Amino acid sequence: MRKMVSIVLLAVLGVSTLGFMAGTGNAAGVSIEGTWVHMRGFITQWGSKSVYGWVGAVAGMVNKSGTYYEWARAHAVWSEDVFRLNCTGPPTENFTFTCYGAKLVNMTDVSLEGTSFTISGYWDVAKITVSVTVIKDESGEIIKVSWEYTIEKIVENAEGQLQASLTPPEFVLSITGIDPLSGNVRFISVKYKEIKICDVSGDGKVNIVDLVKVAKRYRAVPGIWCFDHSMDVNFDNVIDVGDLTTIAANIEG
Repeated sequence: MRKMVSIVLLAVLGVSTLGFMAGTGNAAGVSIEGTWVHMRGFITQWGSKSVYGWVGAVAGMVNKSGTYYEWARAHAVWSEDVFRLNCTGPPTENFTFTCYGAKLVNMTDVSLEGTSFTISGYWDVAKITVSVTVIKDESGEIIKVSWEYTIEKIVENAEGQLQASLTPPEFVLSITGIDPLSGNVRFISVKYKEIKICDVSGDGKVNIVDLVKVAKRYRAVPGIWCFDHSMDVNFDNVIDVGDLTTIAANIEG
């Protein structure tokens, strides 16, 4: 509990200028009209390979006092090792795990036509290697699980496009330099009020509840049982102080 409090305090003290989409709130005299889109899906194919993973994206198409703005954020994580990426409990033996992560670093276009959703832009892709060590006592009981990880960028600033639809419920993520990723769309949600990226609890607000939920998964990376793709809000493939300070900067007063 003491460690949890320290992590949360560190996040609050580390807040700087990490707020998302500043200036789109309900300030007096500011007229805002817009469409926000939230999409999530499961990755099942990487070229001809069967894989498992997640893809998520949020975008806004906003008219603020007569000026039109577009923005989007998207990322994906996938691996050929289905069990390790989708594990639900601590490991019992040492292992090394490899997966991949992609994130949108510069959006060039976003569109919504019916329930067809497209984001174009430039993407980075990284290879993530996780080494897990399980320490046991003389009786064979697990006393500690620790892990180290490396993140190696394999594609940088490459052109790519995420195309998703509900009819049929499928998507394709094409990035120059790697085989296309495809799979099933879990949902595409269209709203006419701002989608709060840091609302990991799903209650429509960004508050201390979100901060605590992410703090409980501190240092988790893909392949570790407590990793949650939706809580990696800065898309760097590790849940760390960067995610905590980002959420803290977006907590509503």
